[in-house]
Amino acid sequence: MTSVVRSHQIIINAPLQSAFDYVADLTRHPEWSGGRLKIEALTAGPVAVGKEYLSHGDVAGQKDRPNTVQITQYESPHRFGFVSKDPDFGKVSHVFIFTEQTGGILIKRTMTLSLNPIVAFAFRYFIYPLIGSPSMDKSLAALKAKLEENIAVSSM
Repeated sequence: MTSVVRSHQIIINAPLQSAFDYVADLTRHPEWSGGRLKIEALTAGPVAVGKEYLSHGDVAGQKDRPNTVQITQYESPHRFGFVSKDPDFGKVSHVFIFTEQTGGILIKRTMTLSLNPIVAFAFRYFIYPLIGSPSMDKSLAALKAKLEENIAVSSM
Protein backbone atom coordinates (compact mmCIF):
# COMPACT_ATOMS: atom_id res chain seq x y z
CA MET A 1 0.00 0.00 0.00
CA THR A 2 1.06 3.56 -0.69
CA SER A 3 0.39 6.32 1.81
CA VAL A 4 -1.07 9.48 0.28
CA VAL A 5 -1.11 12.70 2.33
CA ARG A 6 -2.83 15.92 1.26
CA SER A 7 -3.07 19.16 3.26
CA HIS A 8 -5.00 22.38 2.84
CA GLN A 9 -5.15 25.44 5.05
CA ILE A 10 -7.09 28.64 5.54
CA ILE A 11 -6.98 31.66 7.84
CA ILE A 12 -10.21 32.39 9.65
CA ASN A 13 -11.15 35.49 11.63
CA ALA A 14 -12.69 33.77 14.65
CA PRO A 15 -11.78 33.01 18.27
CA LEU A 16 -9.56 29.93 18.59
CA GLN A 17 -11.81 28.02 20.98
CA SER A 18 -14.95 28.75 18.92
CA ALA A 19 -13.29 27.51 15.73
CA PHE A 20 -12.01 24.38 17.44
CA ASP A 21 -15.35 23.56 19.08
CA TYR A 22 -17.22 24.00 15.80
CA VAL A 23 -14.88 21.71 13.82
CA ALA A 24 -14.71 19.14 16.64
CA ASP A 25 -18.50 18.74 16.49
CA LEU A 26 -18.70 16.21 13.67
CA THR A 27 -22.49 16.50 13.55
CA ARG A 28 -21.97 20.06 12.23
CA HIS A 29 -19.63 19.07 9.37
CA PRO A 30 -22.57 18.83 6.91
CA GLU A 31 -23.04 22.60 7.37
CA TRP A 32 -19.75 23.30 5.56
CA SER A 33 -18.26 20.15 4.05
CA GLY A 34 -20.14 20.32 0.75
CA GLY A 35 -22.33 17.71 -0.85
CA ARG A 36 -24.95 15.66 0.88
CA LEU A 37 -23.72 14.45 4.26
CA LYS A 38 -25.35 13.30 7.48
CA ILE A 39 -23.40 12.46 10.63
CA GLU A 40 -24.86 11.07 13.83
CA ALA A 41 -23.20 10.07 17.10
CA LEU A 42 -23.26 6.35 17.88
CA THR A 43 -22.08 6.83 21.44
CA ALA A 44 -23.44 9.28 24.00
CA GLY A 45 -21.46 11.93 25.79
CA PRO A 46 -19.14 14.78 24.88
CA VAL A 47 -16.62 14.76 22.05
CA ALA A 48 -13.61 12.72 23.19
CA VAL A 49 -11.06 10.28 21.81
CA GLY A 50 -12.87 7.03 21.02
CA LYS A 51 -16.32 8.56 20.42
CA GLU A 52 -17.94 6.99 17.35
CA TYR A 53 -20.22 8.30 14.63
CA LEU A 54 -21.95 7.04 11.52
CA SER A 55 -21.87 9.18 8.40
CA HIS A 56 -23.80 8.89 5.15
CA GLY A 57 -22.73 10.88 2.14
CA ASP A 58 -22.33 10.96 -1.60
CA VAL A 59 -18.88 9.92 -2.82
CA ALA A 60 -17.66 9.04 -6.30
CA GLY A 61 -21.15 8.73 -7.75
CA GLN A 62 -22.40 6.59 -4.86
CA LYS A 63 -25.33 7.99 -2.90
CA ASP A 64 -25.83 7.64 0.85
CA ARG A 65 -22.57 5.70 1.29
CA PRO A 66 -21.98 4.76 4.96
CA ASN A 67 -18.76 5.32 6.89
CA THR A 68 -17.98 4.67 10.50
CA VAL A 69 -16.03 7.51 12.09
CA GLN A 70 -14.01 7.58 15.30
CA ILE A 71 -12.36 10.50 17.10
CA THR A 72 -8.61 9.80 17.33
CA GLN A 73 -7.24 13.13 18.58
CA TYR A 74 -8.79 15.75 20.82
CA GLU A 75 -6.38 18.34 22.20
CA SER A 76 -8.54 21.42 22.70
CA PRO A 77 -8.11 24.00 21.24
CA HIS A 78 -5.20 23.03 18.96
CA ARG A 79 -5.61 19.56 17.44
CA PHE A 80 -8.59 17.46 16.42
CA GLY A 81 -8.54 14.25 14.40
CA PHE A 82 -10.76 11.43 13.29
CA VAL A 83 -10.59 8.33 11.13
CA SER A 84 -13.29 7.36 8.65
CA LYS A 85 -13.58 3.73 7.64
CA ASP A 86 -14.57 3.96 4.00
CA PRO A 87 -15.82 0.87 2.13
CA ASP A 88 -13.51 1.58 -0.84
CA PHE A 89 -10.61 3.60 0.56
CA GLY A 90 -10.23 1.90 3.95
CA LYS A 91 -9.16 4.08 6.85
CA VAL A 92 -8.94 7.76 5.96
CA SER A 93 -7.38 9.98 8.61
CA HIS A 94 -8.33 13.66 8.97
CA VAL A 95 -6.38 15.96 11.29
CA PHE A 96 -7.13 19.63 11.92
CA ILE A 97 -4.48 21.84 13.51
CA PHE A 98 -5.48 25.27 14.86
CA THR A 99 -2.78 27.93 15.27
CA GLU A 100 -3.27 31.54 16.34
CA GLN A 101 -1.68 34.00 13.94
CA THR A 102 -1.82 37.70 13.25
CA GLY A 103 -5.06 38.20 11.40
CA GLY A 104 -6.86 35.14 12.74
CA ILE A 105 -6.64 31.41 13.20
CA LEU A 106 -4.77 29.21 10.75
CA ILE A 107 -6.64 25.94 10.28
CA LYS A 108 -4.64 23.23 8.55
CA ARG A 109 -6.47 20.07 7.49
CA THR A 110 -4.44 17.00 6.58
CA MET A 111 -5.95 13.89 5.06
CA THR A 112 -4.00 10.60 4.95
CA LEU A 113 -5.04 7.40 3.20
CA SER A 114 -3.39 4.19 2.05
CA LEU A 115 -4.05 2.99 -1.47
CA ASN A 116 -2.68 0.30 -3.71
CA PRO A 117 0.06 1.77 -5.93
CA ILE A 118 -2.05 1.95 -9.10
CA VAL A 119 -4.97 3.68 -7.38
CA ALA A 120 -2.50 5.95 -5.54
CA PHE A 121 -1.04 7.03 -8.88
CA ALA A 122 -4.50 7.82 -10.28
CA PHE A 123 -5.47 9.57 -7.06
CA ARG A 124 -2.33 11.75 -6.99
CA TYR A 125 -2.32 12.80 -10.63
CA PHE A 126 -5.95 12.73 -11.72
CA ILE A 127 -8.60 12.28 -9.02
CA TYR A 128 -7.24 14.63 -6.38
CA PRO A 129 -6.21 17.50 -8.66
CA LEU A 130 -9.50 17.42 -10.57
CA ILE A 131 -11.96 16.54 -7.80
CA GLY A 132 -10.40 16.30 -4.35
CA SER A 133 -8.42 19.52 -4.18
CA PRO A 134 -11.20 21.80 -5.48
CA SER A 135 -13.64 20.08 -3.12
CA MET A 136 -11.30 20.54 -0.13
CA ASP A 137 -10.76 24.23 -0.99
CA LYS A 138 -14.50 24.76 -1.34
CA SER A 139 -15.27 23.10 2.00
CA LEU A 140 -12.61 25.17 3.83
CA ALA A 141 -14.02 28.35 2.26
CA ALA A 142 -17.48 27.32 3.49
CA LEU A 143 -16.03 26.63 6.95
CA LYS A 144 -14.48 30.11 6.97
CA ALA A 145 -17.77 31.71 5.92
CA LYS A 146 -19.73 29.78 8.56
CA LEU A 147 -17.32 30.64 11.39
CA GLU A 148 -17.04 34.29 10.41
CA GLU A 149 -20.83 34.52 10.00
CA ASN A 150 -21.26 33.10 13.53
CA ILE A 151 -18.86 35.76 14.86
CA ALA A 152 -20.71 38.57 13.04
CA VAL A 153 -24.08 37.36 14.39
CA SER A 154 -22.82 36.99 17.97
CA SER A 155 -21.31 40.51 17.96
CA MET A 156 -24.65 42.14 17.04
